[in-house]
Amino acid sequence: MKNYYLLLAIMVIVSLFPSVTHGQESKEGRSYWIDRYLSVSYPLASIEVTSTYGERNDPFTGQRNNHSGLDLRANYEQVMAMFDGTVERIGSDDRSGNFVILRHGEYTICYCHLSRVLVSVEDSVYAGVPVAVSGNTGRSTGPHLHITARRKGELVNPYTLLYIRNTREECVKALMPVTVVPRDKEAFFQQYSSVAMEHQRRYGIPASVTLAQMALESGYGESELARKGNNFFGIKVGSSWKGARSWHDDDVPGYFRNYDSVWESIDDHSRLLMTDRYRRCRNYGSTDFHGWLVEIKRAGYASAKDYVQSCENIITNYKLYIYDKLAQGETDYRQKSNGQLD
Repeated sequence: MKNYYLLLAIMVIVSLFPSVTHGQESKEGRSYWIDRYLSVSYPLASIEVTSTYGERNDPFTGQRNNHSGLDLRANYEQVMAMFDGTVERIGSDDRSGNFVILRHGEYTICYCHLSRVLVSVEDSVYAGVPVAVSGNTGRSTGPHLHITARRKGELVNPYTLLYIRNTREECVKALMPVTVVPRDKEAFFQQYSSVAMEHQRRYGIPASVTLAQMALESGYGESELARKGNNFFGIKVGSSWKGARSWHDDDVPGYFRNYDSVWESIDDHSRLLMTDRYRRCRNYGSTDFHGWLVEIKRAGYASAKDYVQSCENIITNYKLYIYDKLAQGETDYRQKSNGQLD
């Protein structure tokens, strides 16, 4: 039974989609850029610096002193890990308030003045995964996020780590030649299967659910919202959205989120399903697409009464559940290789 699911899924994929193995070099290159895109994340949904690193006037005393970190505008918002890493320390004191320290290789990043910490010491975290909620605890003049960064124990300017936009733009540029929406529906799923499976491994969302919602909401990439706004999931603006938007007629007309790329749209969809509103989804495994779809519908994602059935028809017609098995098989294989399974 060793690596059974991994081998089974690979064989079935090859037998069903012979073209998957065609142009392997191009596919491997695409996987590299997808992995690189997912390896970095902004700490907040939007970035606005309110106080820089270095010398400044102390907001309490008015005297000049050294500011050891970077302050970002944040009003009780989710705080995300900027890179893959582990939780090194959680605590609270009079100055920093509630804080969490994440280790990313030779760097440590501390988020301060938090209202809540969402992780535990020694947890593994991935870029873009919420680790805390910003707040106003400790020595603070108002809600914000303070970030302190150290490299090999020495303080560094956290702003130097906010190269994320450049990295993601580089990835999008590299991916653009192969992200033209395919006319063939099976090609559509093959196009986005790699990132859907990677999100399954990171967040537990079945790859089939991501792909089916993506196809249904975007009309396989042909909808106006997808073509003009890179919004492949029909996600509306909401009160927390601070990015670009556009008006579209839907079941309920309104403003919808616009993205710089389809990859950003997929990323935002996964983050949405990780919010408290969709917490019941996580009662189901990463291969239980029916359970996930029922809870997504129950939480109010879509108004169509047949939404679950429509998504499931896509999954079964195009055998998208195979991608769930493939992603799950790779996860089991990685864990076994790391000695995490008996």
